[in-house]
Amino acid sequence: MADGYVLQDIYLFKGLNAEQLASVGEIAKINIYKPTDEIFSQGSKATAAYFIKHGSVRITQSTKDGDRVEVATLGTGSHFGEMSFLDSEVRSATATAGERTELIEIPFQSLKDLFQAKPIIAVHFYRALATFLAGRLRITTNDLNFARAKNLSHF
Repeated sequence: MADGYVLQDIYLFKGLNAEQLASVGEIAKINIYKPTDEIFSQGSKATAAYFIKHGSVRITQSTKDGDRVEVATLGTGSHFGEMSFLDSEVRSATATAGERTELIEIPFQSLKDLFQAKPIIAVHFYRALATFLAGRLRITTNDLNFARAKNLSHF
């Protein structure tokens, strides 16, 4: 169980009142990982979303040739593993602790049950997640446009 005070600092839960935060806290658990501990692996079934209470997590993907490509390094306050909550797909990357890391883990089924019981929490969560994903898509689009412009200038 995670205390609501910790959750209020995570922007996906900002704006929830104390009772709503307590409801989320009841389904959350805190896990501690040592450096290089694998949290989940690419291709595995997804069962939870993660929020970094303290520490860092490396997100990597394996190429078809077996090489590892670092996608991101996430720090305190970041979240990951949420995409599978939305689309029920397997993990698209591997997550590994970069140092001693405390994670808040929220199982997908528990989150779905909470949303069913308290729809106002769902509305808040989905709105915040949509805003986050829109920002991530905007950055990706800008990166692709930059890469395309650089490649065209070589011809």
